[in-house]
Amino acid sequence: MTHKKPLHTPHRSSKKNKNIWREYPRTISDDLQKIAAEKGYRIDRGIRDHQHVVLECLTCGGHTAQRIATLRTAQPACAPCQLAARHSDAEAVGITLLRRDDDHRHDYWYLLPCGHEKRLQWTRVQRLAREGFVPNCSGFHCEPCYKQELKNTAAQWGWSLVGADPDENPNYRLLSHDACGHQQRVATANIETGRFNCGACGECWTAAESIIYLMRFRVPEFGTFVKAGFSKNPDSRMRHQLGLREDVEAEILDEVPTPSGQVAIRLEKDLHRRLRAAHPGKVVPRERLRPWVKVTSEIYTADAEPIIRRMLDEIESPRWPRKTKIKPAPED
Repeated sequence: MTHKKPLHTPHRSSKKNKNIWREYPRTISDDLQKIAAEKGYRIDRGIRDHQHVVLECLTCGGHTAQRIATLRTAQPACAPCQLAARHSDAEAVGITLLRRDDDHRHDYWYLLPCGHEKRLQWTRVQRLAREGFVPNCSGFHCEPCYKQELKNTAAQWGWSLVGADPDENPNYRLLSHDACGHQQRVATANIETGRFNCGACGECWTAAESIIYLMRFRVPEFGTFVKAGFSKNPDSRMRHQLGLREDVEAEILDEVPTPSGQVAIRLEKDLHRRLRAAHPGKVVPRERLRPWVKVTSEIYTADAEPIIRRMLDEIESPRWPRKTKIKPAPED
């Protein structure tokens, strides 16, 4: 027997053989039909095996395969009604629902206004529809469109987009300078504003030689602390930029020269990340020294001094785990 109405099957069965959903001859009792009617359905026929039936929705007329146990103990959901609602939500936000994603039960594939397909959670589309979302591709973060936008913006500043960040930070991209061919990581926010410079041929701090330093300072009534950072001129930074009070004694303990500010900030961030991970108890809370030091981050207790000295020694040696050359990453 051929049935004209499409049959909606459970998501968990999407990868099973379609032939299992063949008609199963059985007698539908009046009691079972009564239960179905109370829940908004009519049992159309048996299907698959003795545990399954096809429910016909009394509202939309759609057919959904359902277990008899679910019909008896719960309120079965009408798959055609759900699908119609999800089509309506998609239309409300200016996109088109294409198909269900068989690997993710909460996801569907949608066609964005730009012509690209994107997988989205239907609950997100529903929420945007309820909130009166204004349709546009950027609201759904279309990856191909965003990538092209970054390419166009980088080109305005004289750069080419190479691909994803080699360090796998989603907020960065790898760019190549059209003028000299130098490649470097740039934050996507800076690509959009143009607030970055070439680390090879530029004239700003990113290209100029820089120094990673270790500083010790003594705060009255609080004791001794150390700070690691980088600067083109550590002595000037200590005396003029940190805003130390006059009664705070400070001195530079160690310096490691680097070829550029870009290299310095990368090594310095790695140093702090490793130090915080291995010795969280040596990190000084920001609020503790606020009245005495203008910059209250990246400050550690005095007993961290030998640890930081060893790390600076490693930076000067090949043992420091850093990339000596940036390799292009696969395009995102």
